[in-house]
Amino acid sequence: MESTVRPGMSVREQVTLPNLITVARIGLAVAFGLLLVRSVDGWAIAVLFVAGASDFLDGYLARRLGQTSALGRVLDPAADRLLTAVVILGLAWRDIIPWWLVALLLARDLVMGAALLWWRRRGTATPQVTFLGKSATFALYVFLPLSYLAYGRWDGVHTFAIVAAAISSIAYWGSAVQYLAQLRKSRSAAPLGA
Repeated sequence: MESTVRPGMSVREQVTLPNLITVARIGLAVAFGLLLVRSVDGWAIAVLFVAGASDFLDGYLARRLGQTSALGRVLDPAADRLLTAVVILGLAWRDIIPWWLVALLLARDLVMGAALLWWRRRGTATPQVTFLGKSATFALYVFLPLSYLAYGRWDGVHTFAIVAAAISSIAYWGSAVQYLAQLRKSRSAAPLGA
């Protein structure tokens, strides 16, 4: 299906169902954080599940309905990063995951954030989401909540979830390498002086 991303799209054209779902995910990330720090674990897990499902639903609908937009290409990864940050900081604060895993994941997002700002100032387009990036994010959405569910109940499952999340974080860094390669390629393909 042909993309609907066009220069100069109006605000109304960018208010699409996928973008509304993405905005809802931002609200769900905040709700999850509040529930987590208050130890309302059942509701926190339910909210996290809905937030994780929304990440895949908005992308699917954007492609299926031909409602991709410049706003969506910025909003979706921003919502992903916010949700990831709230989850890992909240779980570490509750001593459910180790702080070294938090550092590994946040460092990746800081590197990507700095790279995107640097390239954006030079007129380079936002990189396309990759399969590895979505897969790594999905894996983190599975294993981090699993560590939450298993903590204090099933030590073996909790350990497995931490190890699997660590492996997923390596894939998460691999997706960063792909995005940086896209940015570099996009920049080198731009006309001189652009």
